[in-house]
Amino acid sequence: MMARFSFHSFRTRLLVFLLALMLPVLLGIYFFVNRENNEYTTDTINSYLELGADVFDFTREEHKNTLLTITSTMTRDWGFRNAFGTGDPYTIIDAADNILLRSLGAADMMLIAALDGEVIIDTRTQGFERLQGEWLALMNEAANNDDGIADAIINVQGIPYQITVIPLYLPTPVAWIFGGFPLDNEFTATVKQSIVSDVSIVEYQQSAQGVPALSVIASTLSEQDQLELLTQLQFEHEQTQRIRLADGEYGTLLRPLYGRSADPLQIKAVIQKSYNENIENLQAFQRVLLQFYIAVLLASLLAAVWLARSFTRPVLDLAARVRRIEDGDYGQAMEVAGRDELSQLATSVNNMAAGLAEKERVRDLLGKVVSHEIAEELLSKSIELGGEEKVVTVLFVDIKGFTALCEASSPEAVLTMLNRYLSEITRVIESCHGVVDKYTGDSVMALFGAPLSRENDAENALAAVLAIQESMVALNTINRTEGMALMEVGIGVHTGLVVAGNLGSHNRLNYTVIGDSVNLAARLEGLTRKYNTPNIVSDACRALAPSFVYKELDLVRVAGKSEPVRIYELVGEASRISDAQRNELTAFAEALAAYRAQRWSDAIEGFTALNNALPEQKRETSLYAVYLERMEYLPERELPQDWDAVFIFDRK
Repeated sequence: MMARFSFHSFRTRLLVFLLALMLPVLLGIYFFVNRENNEYTTDTINSYLELGADVFDFTREEHKNTLLTITSTMTRDWGFRNAFGTGDPYTIIDAADNILLRSLGAADMMLIAALDGEVIIDTRTQGFERLQGEWLALMNEAANNDDGIADAIINVQGIPYQITVIPLYLPTPVAWIFGGFPLDNEFTATVKQSIVSDVSIVEYQQSAQGVPALSVIASTLSEQDQLELLTQLQFEHEQTQRIRLADGEYGTLLRPLYGRSADPLQIKAVIQKSYNENIENLQAFQRVLLQFYIAVLLASLLAAVWLARSFTRPVLDLAARVRRIEDGDYGQAMEVAGRDELSQLATSVNNMAAGLAEKERVRDLLGKVVSHEIAEELLSKSIELGGEEKVVTVLFVDIKGFTALCEASSPEAVLTMLNRYLSEITRVIESCHGVVDKYTGDSVMALFGAPLSRENDAENALAAVLAIQESMVALNTINRTEGMALMEVGIGVHTGLVVAGNLGSHNRLNYTVIGDSVNLAARLEGLTRKYNTPNIVSDACRALAPSFVYKELDLVRVAGKSEPVRIYELVGEASRISDAQRNELTAFAEALAAYRAQRWSDAIEGFTALNNALPEQKRETSLYAVYLERMEYLPERELPQDWDAVFIFDRK
């Protein structure tokens, strides 16, 4: 029995593997779901609190509108107008109390002041004879409004009141009527019925000695919970807070009612929602989830036992069948260490692999001669001479001055440097979904779009250009460290129609592309030496990759082409271009426009300024120096007014 469950047994290792695989997965899912549920609970409470705060504001607004209706009624009430006409404060206050009584609690206090601010009556008998402070400011605000109405929250004898003021017309304005209702326990209870959340009105007051104090004006909480609220509440905190009360944690959100953050007296509404209900649901879900995971784990272990038993027996039978192949012509493979069933199967498969070795060697050799994609293309189809027309982006990269570099270095150093360079260029091209078509000495021809086409072949080619330029920096760092010559490459890229397929003879063929587009890409690579630029991109390729930034170099007619070609230098990705580079591009474009318009002095001035901005050692071989050299003789020629500014290169 012990041997059957030995760790050398495939069956035992399968059980251990499945257990080791499933436990982290199930635990990860459990913790992930738990975290998501906690976040959902928090988001839910926050939503309740935001909704509660909005309902609080809405309720206060509704009360305020009712208050406005009541005070407006006073201005039209015949009895009140007659009472006011008597001028007797006692008669007026009786009429005001009568209206407050009829408001059914919608209004709790009333104050009437003359137009000059003198208090006529005050049902709260606050003791001031003339309006002052916030009362006076509210009256002035109403006076400045077109409709003569204003409202604010004012602290009346320690209780925040929602106050509304309107003018009394008889028929011209003769006084101001202030009506208000308190934000007290009755109000907070009304709001709680709507939002099923606790509501408190909290006052923050700073004494003359600078000592702050918090107090509860009105609340739906118990007295003990009110004390806990005052102890834990962060009055200046604007985000949701967690406060622990007697029966658990509460999400807490504050809404300003009175005063600003720097004022010594501030009043805020506090909306609170308990986490208890959500936490209970979350805990119940966690229990169910844990029970489910335990059931899944047990079921998986039982399934694994059954799978192991049903799997090892066929494997042993298969191994016996494969061993019979050893009597054939495949030869004897190397022994494979191990004592389990899979080791026996591996030994038999290795024996069969001897017969397949020759085919794999052919595939491996083909993969070293041509790119992987071309090898797959040749192996997946019947090999025939011929091809098809395709739109392909062709890239040529070549080391500038390679002949001189060879003369200055030993053959061993040149070979080492060249292999390192070709390996890196190949890696970059293939990482950008390109295919190396051929190596010609130090020159590399790459294809983007053959044999496999992608929607963004041109973009991939230009990404390869930038990556090649970056890789040359790293290669030259290595060369400098090893005392070898530094390398500079020129890159030409063009997108156009080519013929792609197998060319050669029936005995020997090569997958490649041919056509005028290939020749143009090679010419562009050669022009990098003429314009002293690291790369040149044709207009056709540029149009297919608008996400990059380019510098228009010239309009040229190369050898073998009758039509002019607009050429560009690829500067880089738009997101990585600096302001200095953009300024240089703008200045160059302006100088080039002046050159084409035969405004020679402007062009010379522009190119000279650009050239002088370069380090001194680069000025003689810069792109700007090329144009300055042209303008040494072009102004002396009688060019036509409609000169197309095409520069002709009649040599390859």
